[in-house]
Amino acid sequence: MSICAESSGSLSAVDSLFDEPTKPAKPLNQALRTSGERRSSFSPKTVSLASRTVPPIPGLFAPKVRLPLALADELMQTSMNKYFRQGSVNQVMLFGRALTSGTDESGLPLFLTELLSTISQLLLPELPARTYALLFPSPDAPVRARQAILNLYHPGEGISPHVDLLNRFGDGIVGISLGSGCVMSFWKETSEEGHRGISDVQAPEVRSKDEEHWKLYLPERSIIVLSEEARYEWKHGIQGQTEDFVEGEEGHEGEWITRGVRLSITFRWLLPGAEIVGEPDQ
Repeated sequence: MSICAESSGSLSAVDSLFDEPTKPAKPLNQALRTSGERRSSFSPKTVSLASRTVPPIPGLFAPKVRLPLALADELMQTSMNKYFRQGSVNQVMLFGRALTSGTDESGLPLFLTELLSTISQLLLPELPARTYALLFPSPDAPVRARQAILNLYHPGEGISPHVDLLNRFGDGIVGISLGSGCVMSFWKETSEEGHRGISDVQAPEVRSKDEEHWKLYLPERSIIVLSEEARYEWKHGIQGQTEDFVEGEEGHEGEWITRGVRLSITFRWLLPGAEIVGEPDQ
């Protein structure tokens, strides 16, 4: 089963089932100014530096491994030709079915099940056993169905800060970035007492006295995993802009990285009954 969402000029609702990318605040031809013009309004003095290293958020993983280039190119081409040939579509949701004994048909397209197989091999040496089992359970684990959501972002587009719907999706979310990288931000509300165990040395940028804020750069072909606290207690979002200010590689100074067209593919576990779209939420 698949559902397509058309582009909209308004911001997506936080916690929306569709999590639709937000559109640029101004026409794309205005947003895509020269690099010098952008940097005059987004200088290192006013824009915080995004990290290339995963922040100390429990349950958040961003391994250094990358999807093979040939596979990433094939995924991008297949997805664009199959789902995004119409310019009005920027999101597709695909609903699988829970695997039962004696069957290996998930209901998802073959190219996505093959992608999951590749991701499972890449992440096996990178994740704690508990987290890996959450994403890729053993055959004797309780059966569940996956949802795959494909979001297409043009330069200048982002997504509102949100926590994926708690009454539709379970623990263990894995996503990949194709075509371009971008900065993903993470926010957590905290008490007045401080940062809940995070030391002063690790203290993140704070937008207000009661909120933690981290920025992580997700390169093209990268994989990100949200589980446990990162999945349930932290909002994540992408600011709508055409460039990201990112720390340089190997200790070099920060650099501006221009965004291209980015396709994200995210896999989430459906809670029982969550594959029924259009029914009232319980």
